[in-house]
Amino acid sequence: MTCDLPIFKPFITLLANVIERHPKVFSITLNYSNADYTAETGGYRPVEIRLERKQDNRWYICYVTEFTYTTTPFGQESTYAIDFDFSRGLGYQLGMRQEPIAAYGPLYSLWQRNFCRYHSHDVYQCKTRIEEA
Repeated sequence: MTCDLPIFKPFITLLANVIERHPKVFSITLNYSNADYTAETGGYRPVEIRLERKQDNRWYICYVTEFTYTTTPFGQESTYAIDFDFSRGLGYQLGMRQEPIAAYGPLYSLWQRNFCRYHSHDVYQCKTRIEEA
C-alpha cells in the first residue's frame, strides 16, 4: 500500500483487511458514515477513501476525503472538510487553498490516528463499491 505521505500502520491494516476481501478487483471506494452525524449536532464526519491497484499489482491510496456540512443561502450542504488527493498531489482543508500534498503531512498523520481510533470504537458504517479489472 502506497501514497505520498507516511501511512500509519493501523490505517494500513484497516485498508488491507478490506483489500483481502476483494483480491481480484481494480478499485475499491469506501464510504464511512455515522447515522448520528447531522448539520445541527455535528459528530463523526463522513469519510470516503478510494484505493486502486496499479499495473505493478500494488495498491495505491488515490484520495481520502472527509466531508462536513456548511451553511449556504439554500440551507445546509455537504462539502469537503479535508481532502488528501494523492492522485493529483494536492491537499485541501476547508477555508484554505489547495497546496502540494507534502504540506499536509502533519494533518494527514493526525487524521489517520483519529480515524483509526474512531473506527476501533465502531462509530462508522461502511459501504464498499468495487470495480472489476
